[in-house]
Formats: sequence, structure tokens, C-alpha cells
Amino acid sequence: MSLYKSLSVSLHGAMMLARGQARGILLMNFDARGIARSFWAIPMALPSVLYLATLEWPHGSPSPHALLDLVRQGLIFVLGWLAFAALTHLIAPRLNRAHLWVPMIVAWSWCNVPEAMLMVLGTIPGTLGAPPIVDQAAQVATFGWALWIEWFALRLAFGAGPLLAVWLVMVDQSIGLLLVVLDKLPTGG
Repeated sequence: MSLYKSLSVSLHGAMMLARGQARGILLMNFDARGIARSFWAIPMALPSVLYLATLEWPHGSPSPHALLDLVRQGLIFVLGWLAFAALTHLIAPRLNRAHLWVPMIVAWSWCNVPEAMLMVLGTIPGTLGAPPIVDQAAQVATFGWALWIEWFALRLAFGAGPLLAVWLVMVDQSIGLLLVVLDKLPTGG
């Protein structure tokens, strides 16, 4: 299968998972080539992540160091991605699921794309000037949906029960939060 076809089929599978269709996982390739190709999801999700970073600019204007800030946010995103993959690679054997790590990482990687898109979608009401309650409700709803997608994919691909899947989602979110906090420490921001 060509690279383009493999990427588009896997992304379609992730979009199906985002809609709660478990058969979306069947579209993903779980061999060595599939895991390598799943990391193409990083550049697919990165524009959404960088857009969200621009929303943190004071008064909507880029700072003199805007490009550096965006590069830093991109590096934090990639580092968090790789940290979760590495940590779960260590944890999987301890959970007697080493054989399910590849499907889990492939599904998790691809599901990051619709999750990032949902986070952008949640910002649209506020960007268009909606009242704060509408803006906040949209952000909470899309964030909840994004967490659910991750939980659903982890349950399917890792054979995780509901609580193990919740724990894995919390680990992923904690890694991201820790990296953001560490990033803010030197600047006091």
C-alpha cells in the first residue's frame, strides 16, 4: 500500500473512532510499517496545536519572539507525544499487554489528529465573539469529546478496561501538563 493510501486510510479509521465506530480500528495497520507511518499523525496534528498556541498571545498580537514561541510549543507537543509512547512501551509488559503496545500506539497516534481538530473547533465560538458562557461550554464539550476519543481508542487497541483506559488518558494528560509547567518555570509565565 502506498504511503498516501496508508495515511489516508488510517486517518479515516481515526475519524471513525472519533464518531464511536469501533470498526475504524480495523483500518489501521499494526505492523512495523504501520507504527512508523502512525507518526505521520504528528505533522497532521501540529497545525492545530500551533493555532491553539497563538490564542495565548496577549491581545491576539504576536510577540517579538512569536516564531520562537511557536517552535517551543511544537517541540513540547512532539516531546509529550514521544514521552507517552516511551512510557507506555515500558508499562505495557508490566500490564501483560506488551503484544498490544503497537496497536495501542498506532490507534492513539492517529486519534490525536481528530482530537486536535476538536480543540480548535471548541475555540470558534469565542473567536467569533460568542458570549463567554457559550465559548467556555464549547471548549469544555470539545475537550471532553477529545478525551473520550482517546479513552475509546485505548480501550479498543490496548484491550483496556474502563479504569485502565482512564488511567492511561490521565498519564497522557499529565505528561502534557508537566511539560507546559516546566516550560513556564524559566519565564515565570
